[in-house]
Amino acid sequence: MMKTLLGILYLALFCMGTMAQNPVTSNQTLKQNLMASGELFSWSADHSKVNGSPYLTEEFLSGMIHWNRMWNEGIDLRYNIYQGNFEVKLENGIIVLDPIKSNIDTLKYKEEVFVKKYLKVGKDLRVVYLSLLGQQNGYALYKQYRIILTEAITDTDLYHKAKPAEYKTQKPVYYVFRGNEHWTVKGSKTLAEIFQIDAKVVKSYLKDNKYNLSREEHLLEAVLYFSSSFIPS
Repeated sequence: MMKTLLGILYLALFCMGTMAQNPVTSNQTLKQNLMASGELFSWSADHSKVNGSPYLTEEFLSGMIHWNRMWNEGIDLRYNIYQGNFEVKLENGIIVLDPIKSNIDTLKYKEEVFVKKYLKVGKDLRVVYLSLLGQQNGYALYKQYRIILTEAITDTDLYHKAKPAEYKTQKPVYYVFRGNEHWTVKGSKTLAEIFQIDAKVVKSYLKDNKYNLSREEHLLEAVLYFSSSFIPS
């Protein structure tokens, strides 16, 4: 529990960091930057025919953007899970922050800190915003929200009814980062690989603490524990 508190404390300090300087002074400059580096929001006409939502929350919520070495608060944000980007609601429209094109690296939304990270998927390199759950001694645990889009069924018969396309929420994927390296967490063997320890040590720790790595809070506890107890040479 103490290590989780340390992780939460870090996030709180990370979010508040430079706010004491003057949190709203650069808001206007930030908005000008968003207009210049983002793209105006647009949806195809077919979007209205899709069931469900691609967003973490459909409505915009007041959040914060870290830019120009300070936190800018009172920014209306929403996160598009399917597209992997953020949208910002300004007085003159909605701006889409493409993580590749935008120079915005860190945002706070729904009490979560999202950080721009590079993920290698097969031979491709993707740029996405991931939710930072905690970090310690150079290791950081991130969560990637996921949604898939199923195709509409238009060819119907006695066994198949017509169905519109639909956004369906999937289980999140968790990553541990250390510098430019990252691992997809798939179980105790992954933690053993990351921290370069025997898998039996990981399994014993999980058993003693009655931890299940499929539970986010237990995974975070384990990552913080091993990051402080086993430092690779």
